Amino acid sequence: MNLPESSTPPPLPDEKPLASDASFGSVFEGLLKQPGSVIKTIHKDDHQGNLTLKLLGLTLAGFLIFGVTLGSFSFGSQLWAAPLKTILGITFASIICLPSLYIFTALTGTTLRVSEIIQGLAASLALIAALLLGFTPVLWVFSQSTSSEPFFGFLVILTWVIAVAFGTGFLLKMLKPSTTEKKTPVRIWIGIFLLVTLQMSTTLRPLIGSSNHLFTTEKRFFLEHWMMETSRTQTSPKPDGKEVTAGFKQE
Repeated sequence: MNLPESSTPPPLPDEKPLASDASFGSVFEGLLKQPGSVIKTIHKDDHQGNLTLKLLGLTLAGFLIFGVTLGSFSFGSQLWAAPLKTILGITFASIICLPSLYIFTALTGTTLRVSEIIQGLAASLALIAALLLGFTPVLWVFSQSTSSEPFFGFLVILTWVIAVAFGTGFLLKMLKPSTTEKKTPVRIWIGIFLLVTLQMSTTLRPLIGSSNHLFTTEKRFFLEHWMMETSRTQTSPKPDGKEVTAGFKQE
């Protein structure tokens, strides 16, 4: 009697660590296609330095291009101000959230070391930057074809939430080979990180509008800035007596 052939696909080949001289392109493809190879490279002490530099380089390039796209909505000084604020914002948010990442990761019972957690965060940032690069052409089209700041702001926030959700998932994948099955603490940290980045974008506003000031001293919650502004229009007098809509622009 002939047994029916199994429909189970053959197991995938074991992912190998990246080479010590892996190019930026190899690291980029590894993050997207073979995150396991990046994770194994992180576990190898002799390759951590080179990998960290490449991850930071990819992060810088991705956020720089993303920031220029945001600045192209208003042009002028925003072409350099928006990229600068974007890079500063993600840098400060990462530094602020790094201690809590270590604590929440430790609560999972993982065997990951501090250096591995830091590299895991760097890989997550690089993956976020890669995802933002994928969305950049779409954002650029709308930045050049619409003058609606609320709509473009909503599109930017939606893009950011999607990128963070998928990018920080790299941290969850790092927990699999680290003798723990608890992921809830890290998921909570991902929510905290998302909130911090959203509030940072409000603190460094404007990112997509124009303003006479580079930064603002007015305190505002990110929900008020990014969501409540879409349902109302503010007006403020200009020096010549005319009124101009404020919207997402800094008052």
